[in-house]
Amino acid sequence: KRAITPATPPPTTTATMSLADIKADLTALVQEKSCGPILIRLSWHDAGVYSSGALTGGCPNAAMRFASAGEGGFGANAGLPDVAVGLLKPIADKYVESGVISHADLWALAANVAIEVMGGPAIPTRFGRKDAASAD
Repeated sequence: KRAITPATPPPTTTATMSLADIKADLTALVQEKSCGPILIRLSWHDAGVYSSGALTGGCPNAAMRFASAGEGGFGANAGLPDVAVGLLKPIADKYVESGVISHADLWALAANVAIEVMGGPAIPTRFGRKDAASAD
């Protein structure tokens, strides 16, 4: 299998936590839990834009992790805040909370790793997404 080569390297704050470490943890998750499709769905729905007509908002910013409001409550996102975000929680706790990667970048990377683990092509990941501070 070909390795995923990031188009833009993610920020790193700790020498012991690398992109390879994140990808290894994501690969293990997808293989152990057979959760590739829901991780792809999470990334897809995070990247999709919803507008109430005001043409504001909408971008890959991991706002769905606020399950009680906003995108987390949309019917089309059913199961994502609880199941998909829950599956990624141990990895997010390890890498997002330490500042190595944002939730939004982790979700995009998780989908790309899942595609490769399930037999698809290696997809370069671009990093730099900022996490939403709230559901709004």
